[in-house]
Amino acid sequence: MFFFCTFKYYLHVLEVFFISLPKNVESIMKNVLFSMLLLCILLCSCGKSNSQYNKLLTEKENLEKNNAKLVDSLSMLTKELNSYRFSPSKLHANAETLFEEDNLNALDDILAKLQQYHPESKELGEVKVMRERLFTTHLKKQAEEEKQRLLAVSRLQKKQEEKKKQRMSIVSKLRKKHDDVSNITWYYNPYFTHYNNTNRTSIYIGKKDNEIWLRLKMSYNGDNWIFFEEAYLSYDGNTREISFDKYENKESDNGSGGVWEWIDVPVDNGLLSYLKDMVKGKTIKMRLSGKYTKTRNLSPAEVNGIKDILLAYDVLIKGE
Repeated sequence: MFFFCTFKYYLHVLEVFFISLPKNVESIMKNVLFSMLLLCILLCSCGKSNSQYNKLLTEKENLEKNNAKLVDSLSMLTKELNSYRFSPSKLHANAETLFEEDNLNALDDILAKLQQYHPESKELGEVKVMRERLFTTHLKKQAEEEKQRLLAVSRLQKKQEEKKKQRMSIVSKLRKKHDDVSNITWYYNPYFTHYNNTNRTSIYIGKKDNEIWLRLKMSYNGDNWIFFEEAYLSYDGNTREISFDKYENKESDNGSGGVWEWIDVPVDNGLLSYLKDMVKGKTIKMRLSGKYTKTRNLSPAEVNGIKDILLAYDVLIKGE
């Protein structure tokens, strides 16, 4: 209160003084004098403030000391309470339950509490024995699981190797012919040789270095020409026309009282997909149509030949 009244009085005196000053000087003088006035008043009240500050500082130090004593007391009480809360007999009983439940992590927690609160108890030694037995059991279990895992991997690898051998046997049973001039190896079905002057349908494989491809051959043999310009494959009502160039893919010949016509065309992805479905059909047919038409069912040897070539092609493509 004293500080406020003093400040108000001096402020009134300064206002009377500033009235007679020019505006620019008035502003500067106000700032300077106000600062000096404030400093003087603060210095006048300094003695009283220091006394209050020292008193507060002493009280603060006393509170801190009392607080430290309370914290120590609380810590001791907490420790004592936990010793009753985590009694050796209770912890031991919990440990037995956890041992039966095969819970190693929780048993480790029990052991840590016994070591902290009851390091001299007999229960601590007994729980240590439990923990070691359970830990040993876990190690044996892990070793057995790893053994079974390795056995499973070994069986899988053996199964894959057997499957690979089985798939490779499909290729090995094909008739193979190597052309050392063109460096092409041809793979044919093992059931028959597809001569041009026979009524046959077959596919065969060509392989040169890393390039592998399929070709389809369809032939007619008879007493009279049919002059076919269209070719079809069909199974269970699903028919596909076989496109060919009559100048590049079709040929004909005759001899010994008979005539024969045939086509030999590359197999694209669309036709390959159709052939894979076709060999699963019940009734498989071929048709050559032109001036006259020749339709017939494929024999079991022809169907099996197409199946084997498709399987061998898959093996060669996948490098198995």
